[in-house]
Order: sequence, then C-alpha cells, then structure tokens
Amino acid sequence: MGKDKALLQIDGRTLLERALEICNPVCTVVLISSNNPEHEKYGYSIIPDEIKNCGPIGGIYSSLKKSDSVWNFVLSVDSVFVEPEFVGFLISEIGNFDAIIPVHENGKEPLIALYNKNCITAIETAINSGDFKLQHFLGKIKVKEIDSREWLQKYPRLFINLNRPGDLNFSE
Repeated sequence: MGKDKALLQIDGRTLLERALEICNPVCTVVLISSNNPEHEKYGYSIIPDEIKNCGPIGGIYSSLKKSDSVWNFVLSVDSVFVEPEFVGFLISEIGNFDAIIPVHENGKEPLIALYNKNCITAIETAINSGDFKLQHFLGKIKVKEIDSREWLQKYPRLFINLNRPGDLNFSE
C-alpha cells in the first residue's frame, strides 16, 4: 500500500481501531505488534520486532515472548472483517496443540489464528535458519486445522484482507 496499513481508514476508523474492536470482546489483554511509535496513541502495549526484517513470523515471535497468556490470538491488521464470534469459536477449539489455524478452500489463515507460547522455540529455530514462511513453520508444530467453510457461508468477507488501495472501498 506504500503506507502504514494500520493507519488507513475504512468508514472513519483506522484498520488498527477495527482490529482492536475485534479483539477487545474476546481477549483479556491486547498487545500490538508494531515498530511504529504512532500506534502507542491507542493505549495498548506496543511490541516491536525483536528480530527485524522477517515478516509476520517475527511479530508473532516477539509478541508471544512478551505475552503473559499461554494462548494468544493473532490478527493481522488488514483482516478487518473477522467477527469476535469466530474468534470465540477458535478459542473453544483449544486443546493439546501449538496452534489453532482456520482453513478453507483457499488455504490456511495463519494471521487469524491462535498460538500457544510453547511454540516460541520452534519459531526462533525457523527464524534463525532464515525460513520466515509461516506455512513452513506450521508444518513443524502440532496444528489443529479448523474447517471454516461454514463460517464463510455465514460471514463471506471473514478472511478478506486488504492489500491494495482499492480494497479499502468497502462499506459496513
């Protein structure tokens, strides 16, 4: 997008504000994975990347290390159509796993998922080996894949993420 996605707006609210609205009803504590000090204005703890330039896996790694929770919901700021009800459903699926990942006909959604703190070492190993792809990392941990096709029928925009300026032309 050429700009900080978190500060882009849809219907008068930034993408970060929308992400916070999704997380607040279902998360006890919210941490913002960000290297932008401007995000502090929302009043939440900002977690900068401990290891720079490795993409989303680095943000997940740093945030899990700082979190006091065993299970942590990860939401990409550009996934603005996730419903708190869906997050609650994912939470209900917690068990003896390292991650709970929604899947559907278009693939896995590792940035709308739950991660257990016990996968920190596996993330660190992946980062140290130079493999920053979440899909590769997920193949090395114990993942519960959640079939989310029924949720997509109920919420067709559930997994839409915003990657281009034209994608911002949604209305509620």
